[in-house]
Amino acid sequence: MSLIDRRLRRWQGNLGRALGAVNRSLAAAGRTLALALVAACTTSSRPVPADANPEVPEYLGDARRAPFADEVIDTAPARIWTAQVGRGSVGLPAVGDRIAAVATADRWVYVLDTRTGRPFWRYRGDAPFGAGPSIGDGRVYVASEGREGRLTALQLRDGKRRWRVRVGDVAAPLVLHEGTVFGATQDGTAFAYAADDGEPRWTRIVGPTRSGPLVVGSRLAIVTLTDSLIVLDAGTGAVTSRAGLPTSTLAPLALVDDSTVAIASPAGALLAVDLPGGRPRWHIPTGAPIFGAPAVWRDTVFALTNRCTLWAVPVADPTRADTTAIGCVAVAGPTIVRDGVLIAAIGGEVIYFDRRSDRRVWTRKVQGELRHPPVVRRRQILVAPASGAVVSFR
Repeated sequence: MSLIDRRLRRWQGNLGRALGAVNRSLAAAGRTLALALVAACTTSSRPVPADANPEVPEYLGDARRAPFADEVIDTAPARIWTAQVGRGSVGLPAVGDRIAAVATADRWVYVLDTRTGRPFWRYRGDAPFGAGPSIGDGRVYVASEGREGRLTALQLRDGKRRWRVRVGDVAAPLVLHEGTVFGATQDGTAFAYAADDGEPRWTRIVGPTRSGPLVVGSRLAIVTLTDSLIVLDAGTGAVTSRAGLPTSTLAPLALVDDSTVAIASPAGALLAVDLPGGRPRWHIPTGAPIFGAPAVWRDTVFALTNRCTLWAVPVADPTRADTTAIGCVAVAGPTIVRDGVLIAAIGGEVIYFDRRSDRRVWTRKVQGELRHPPVVRRRQILVAPASGAVVSFR
């Protein structure tokens, strides 16, 4: 073998060893990058404290939609935290004293610590969530949108899935009542599933709805988008009555008493309707659309038009209805607090209006549209704008 051949072979060997080292370095770098990407896509998980066991069974946690009427609001609250939650929430968060559950438009369920805004855990669903969660019996219940939409139960403590069933396209709030999860789809099917294991109780065709069901004793009231009131037996799903209404609604109903519900109409009206017959007890034209849920406190029905006119209608004498122009644009209902009302304006303003002095006390601004009312827990105010954050003031 010539000297040139020997040198060429040594050079080829050195080149091979060098290329091998480069390949090994690239492989190690690739593994490191992959681990970094996985870490970037994973939220640290920590268990919800055992003593945090809230009950938020339905929209705003109460069938009258006025569970915060005894809360006292600070005269000059400050922002205490902001928590990023993906692309934002279309539905209302379910908020307890220690935790807040949020279902987002990009398929995530977050459970946050209300003291700090830090997540306890998050869960990735199969489709976007078009309504907020319900919480009870140590579980979080959510329903997703689309033809393949699913009703899912998650363990509150750690976010692990307990069960999941396909129900269809849900964009209305769920109701948890006496061990059963009730809901209704945009395609027109009402359903009931056992809260513990997801076993079906019943399904019933009722007509498309965006307001969802309201439990009234042993009955389930649903207002459809076709101006109908359907009353079902909550235990069997049997239709007990069906009545035409002068209008429909996009918002959850509010319970007035065990035989009356309040309905807010985007056509510009506020109604009190008898159950189960569906006869209007009174019908108040409001002059502007109402997109948010009414609230019933003591003997008065409150509602907020999209022009931010607050209506206060005495149940027994609607001719004495009172109105107050607050000055904003809103699609959310009012949050009734002691001596006042909190308003979430579509432009991102959170407004506290004192009903006694008939004036605005303060306004706070957040980034993004506000489509649901503020939630209050022990003087803490939480709002979830559509921009992808949950914001807390106190």
